[in-house]
This record gives sequence, C-alpha cells and structure tokens, in this order.
Amino acid sequence: MKNKKRNWSWLLPVALIIAVLISIIFTVLIWVTPSNFQVFGAKSVPAAGSVDKNVAGKQSIADVYLPVSLTYYENDTRYQLSSTKIDVIDLARRRGKNVRIKKITKKTFRSQEEYLKFLNMNDSYSLNYSAPVTLGLFKNHMKSMTKSDANYAFSRILVPLNRHGVIYFMDDHSLNVYTAHVQAIGKMSSLITRRDIKMVRVEYRLFNGHITKYFLQPIEVPKSSYLINRENTGLFVTRLIGSNENSAVTTREQKKQTIYTDDAGQRMVIKNHNGYVSYTNYAKEIAEARHRSLYDSLTLSFDRLKLLDVALDDVRYSEFDFQSKNATYRSYINGFPIISADEYGSYQVQITDSGNQHLVFSLYTLQVPVPADSNAVQLPNTDDVMESLKQSGIDMQKINNVQIGYRESKNESSALVIDLTPTYFVKYNNVWIDYRDLVHNEEGSR
Repeated sequence: MKNKKRNWSWLLPVALIIAVLISIIFTVLIWVTPSNFQVFGAKSVPAAGSVDKNVAGKQSIADVYLPVSLTYYENDTRYQLSSTKIDVIDLARRRGKNVRIKKITKKTFRSQEEYLKFLNMNDSYSLNYSAPVTLGLFKNHMKSMTKSDANYAFSRILVPLNRHGVIYFMDDHSLNVYTAHVQAIGKMSSLITRRDIKMVRVEYRLFNGHITKYFLQPIEVPKSSYLINRENTGLFVTRLIGSNENSAVTTREQKKQTIYTDDAGQRMVIKNHNGYVSYTNYAKEIAEARHRSLYDSLTLSFDRLKLLDVALDDVRYSEFDFQSKNATYRSYINGFPIISADEYGSYQVQITDSGNQHLVFSLYTLQVPVPADSNAVQLPNTDDVMESLKQSGIDMQKINNVQIGYRESKNESSALVIDLTPTYFVKYNNVWIDYRDLVHNEEGSR
C-alpha cells in the first residue's frame, strides 16, 4: 500500500480558531474586571504602583536576569548550544542551583586580547548575558554571597570542566574577572552528549572595541508565528497613572494618538495605529542618585517593569545604556530576541539620575504560538553579513553590534497573528536595523 502524504493545511485554521476563542474569553474577563470600570467611570482607581499580587508573585527577578546563550569551547573551537525542544539555559541553571560561594578574588586583564584568550579556556562552558548584570542579582541562583560582592558587574559566567571548585564571572567592559571559589557544581559535561542539543560553530572576535560573536557557518533558525492581543488601554492607565480624589486623569486626542495626564506629573501617550505606549512620571517618586550603582539601577528597573503587571515568561534583560540609565527587556524565542520598532514583545525602562521614570512598550502582547508557514530560515555566517555591509558602502565604524533576532510582520491570513522571521540585526548609530535594509540603503529602526 502506498503511503499517502498527509495534508496538514487544516491545522493552522483550527489552531487559530482555538487561540481566538481563548483570547476572547480572557478579553471578556478583563472587560468585566472592576478595575476596568474604575478607570472610566469611578471616582477613584488604585494608586499608581498597584500590582495584582497573583501575577506579580510569579514575576521573578531571577528569571528575567538570565543568560541568553550557552557556548562550549574545546580543541580551539567554540560551539553555541541550542535546542527547539528544551531550554538549555534553564537546564544549565539547574545544574548550578544552590552552589555556595566561599570566596571571591579579582583580577583585571591589561588588554582585550588577554581577556579573550582567558575566555577561550579549553574544555569550558560560557553562560553569556546580553548586557552586564551584577553578582547581587545572581545571588538568586547561588547561596552564601556577601553584601560587598553585590555590585561586582559581569557579562559572562565561565565554568571550567577541568578546574573543580571554581567558576569565573567575567566583565567584557572593565576586563575584570572574578574567581569564585565554590562547592561542587552540577555536572555540565553531559549537556553536549544530549541528542536534543544542536551545536553551531561560533567565535568571539574584537570588532570596533567590542567582543562580538560570529557564527562561522550558516545557521537554520525556526520561523515563528504568535497570536497577538491588544490589551485594554484602561488597564495600563490604572496600573501606571492611577487616580485619587486629589488627582484626576485627563484624556485628549491629538494627531492619531491618545494622551493621558494628571496634575501629579504623569503622562502616557498611546499611538492608536500601532499600540506604541510611552509613559513618563515626572513626580520623582524615586530619590535622586547621580551615582546609583548598576545593581540598584537594574533592581529599580525591574520594580518599574512589574508595575505593568504583564506575563514575563519569555522576557529577558537585553540591554543597558549606562549614560541614559535605560534598561531594555525583550521576548526571546529559541534563544533569539524579538527586535521591533513598534516594541512588540519588548519593554524599555528608564530611571534617570534625577528620579524621573520613563517606560516604553506595546499594547500588543504575544499570546500563544501557532504553526508557522515554514520550518526554518537559513541565515548566512556572520562574515558574509559583514562583507555584504562593507560592499554596500556602509560605514563599518558606525556599527556598535550585530546579532541574530526576530523581525515582526503582519500575517497575510489573519490580523490576529504576527509572523516572526529570523534575520541579522545591526546596531548602526545605536539603532537596531535589519542588515538587509542597510544593504539596500533603507536606513530606519526596526
């Protein structure tokens, strides 16, 4: 009997119908929630900063400040480990859970070349962050850490397999390496023997003064599609601005955007066509601190992020601007971030030295994944991307960074679905742009 090829074309419509029904149910629940009526008709609403304890309790700072990639180095070759079936970062984290730090010593390398050579330690794993964090945030994963160690900044955790009792916290910016003497850590070597782990050859190089990851071979990255939902504006008016007997919220329409203000120094602007939200609080609820530490800045940023009371299951800390004190958090899929000009799946939190607060995010949130129209996209190696940029006449000195991420586009079949396509993003003049737009001279943030 000949095997008949199964037609799976019915799967997407069915999945969409189920997802839409789920979305409608939750939307109805949201609309009948008392907090919604409080915004538009009641005399008072919860004070700014009020958070649903049921949701906030699930939003762990330890889960947001996590590494975003895991690499392994052996025999002069580095591999990035990934999987579409398991979370390799969470697996590595569980191997090192509850490790006790006994002592920390510090060493500063004289050059980036020496630092990079140490990073390429044979037979070692490297857990890599997208931006600097501190040991004070990492204490949620380890025990017996002193308060004096809290402000030590690092961007990588190096775990040697042949040096028992030590791990290294490495900071690309200062070239500091903190040697942590620890009790036995869980066995990491078994990770590379798992059948569900994919290994892709990568390399760290110096580019424009930054340590940059290069993919040495073409890489296949799955496409993805998600059901999206536009959250009720009133919920965020309640959570961020709030109101009381002495402070009323004023609403006005201006140039295709809605502006909410109060007389306490809060302002929220929503662009009606794409759900882009910009919120500013000039009330200075947070004390001025011109020398606020990185640990304090990131902790405060996370506290502000929690005010949105949104699910952060796939959201990770992605960037931090030391000058503006702006922290960026992005949704990660298959280990790669969503980078969008309309802020789909991302949140920006800024707390200035003077105490002002600024948040940027989107009313559209990712709900549930739906079947994509194809399995994967094959991306070129990083050298080919750099060469195409150079041949197009791009000023390579203006490139701050390059990484693989997801670019969003509207689904042709349903307005309720967003398609996410992997591509290389280039940070050009401090703005993330799809490298293909740069090659075709279509500069603009994406």
